[in-house]
Amino acid sequence: MLGKTVFYPFLHSVKLFRTNSALKGEIARLREQQAATTLENLNLRNALKESQTLQGISFDTGAIAFEVGEVIGYSGQFQQRNLVVNKGSAQGVKVGSPVISARGIVGRVVSVAVTNCVVLPFSNPRFQIPVMDKSTSVQGVLQSDLTGKTRMNMIKLGSEISAGDTIVTSNLSTLYPKGYPVGTVARISDSQDYLFISAELEPFTQVENLEHVFILQGRK
Repeated sequence: MLGKTVFYPFLHSVKLFRTNSALKGEIARLREQQAATTLENLNLRNALKESQTLQGISFDTGAIAFEVGEVIGYSGQFQQRNLVVNKGSAQGVKVGSPVISARGIVGRVVSVAVTNCVVLPFSNPRFQIPVMDKSTSVQGVLQSDLTGKTRMNMIKLGSEISAGDTIVTSNLSTLYPKGYPVGTVARISDSQDYLFISAELEPFTQVENLEHVFILQGRK
């Protein structure tokens, strides 16, 4: 009994020391993690600016709030699969939010949970948006098929558009602001009804290789 009375303060102090050491270690780990995340976000933002410079495209993200998310999985199969991203309603993500990468458009948010969301990418046949030729403003509709090819369809016959042209989001889009990069024209072909022409595109963003994305949240 006496032994327990004598040693209790010592044992209690040891326990407190271990607890404090563990807490300090956890705080240090969290600080390192926060610093790494901050650096990663800064690098991604710099990559976004660098991509604009390399592509010769200027699209203003400075006035738009966004969350940087990590692709943590997929839902669906083959060309109909969606991206699962580790940002959700807790970070202000909403259904319908447009998503981009450091190189160009990615898709839009179609469902949101507290800590993650599902993104419908442009490579999914269910995704469509108005796009246009950056140099001539020729309008069309961005669509992908089950074979994985991405096209700008519904282009008026005789429109001024050529292989090598840069395609960006249209002023008619209700999802993206005008001028966000989409891809370049690989080849031109006639549609089956010969009323329109179609441009096969080489997208700037490779959806299957994405690790991080920017979820746009509206004006700051």
